[in-house]
Amino acid sequence: MNILLNFILGASLVLPTPKLPVKPHEPIAVIELFTSQGCSSCPSADRLLTETIRTAHKQGQRVYGLSFHVDYWDRLGWRDPFSQHLFTERQQQYSRQFASSRATDRSIYTPQAVLNGQQEFVGSNRALLSQRLPAALQKPAPVEVFLDTPAVPGQQLALPYRLEGDLTDLVLNVALVSKTTTTEVERGENAGRTLSHDNVVRVFQSVPAQKTGQVSLRLPANYNPATGAVIAYVQSRRTGAILGADAVDLR
Repeated sequence: MNILLNFILGASLVLPTPKLPVKPHEPIAVIELFTSQGCSSCPSADRLLTETIRTAHKQGQRVYGLSFHVDYWDRLGWRDPFSQHLFTERQQQYSRQFASSRATDRSIYTPQAVLNGQQEFVGSNRALLSQRLPAALQKPAPVEVFLDTPAVPGQQLALPYRLEGDLTDLVLNVALVSKTTTTEVERGENAGRTLSHDNVVRVFQSVPAQKTGQVSLRLPANYNPATGAVIAYVQSRRTGAILGADAVDLR
């Protein structure tokens, strides 16, 4: 299997993960996109996520997009090189959370977007995103997340953090991402296409939220720190609501 996986180094092409000055209670929005290279409906959602992140960066808004590649498409002709069952389990967790309010009986699907852990919709639905994102950015963030530049000795990453606010029953989610990737897909529904993704989650870990701490992550094989970043966000165990976020580039 010949997979071309290029990490694009041009500054104009790599999505920035800016270290914006954190203002107390400044609104944040976290968009978790559940996607797959094996799904023909997903590239439009991938492009919308990229566009949303770029626009927010230009406008100085604290919008954090993450691309979680699920693994249930892998058996249908093409194994997504970024897929992990852990990400499928995270999507299933959201499905259980939204079950009581869902109008239909569908459980998990791609592309699915989850906004601030509270609202789900088809990830390519530009109209819904345009309606819901501004509303999310009107609400002050209850918790502030401050990330220091990680130390990356060898294949290990050490991320110091500090949290301010009420941390009762919260977890800190830490996502190591590749900011831009490109893959030539040889089989499956997207056979023959070259797909680009941004903020692809490579490692994901949740820890109890504390005022200060450090999270250690092991870098995956073929990971390029030069185009890497960490996105961290606090989330309620009880409601799933995301209450604060920050991001930092590795270099």
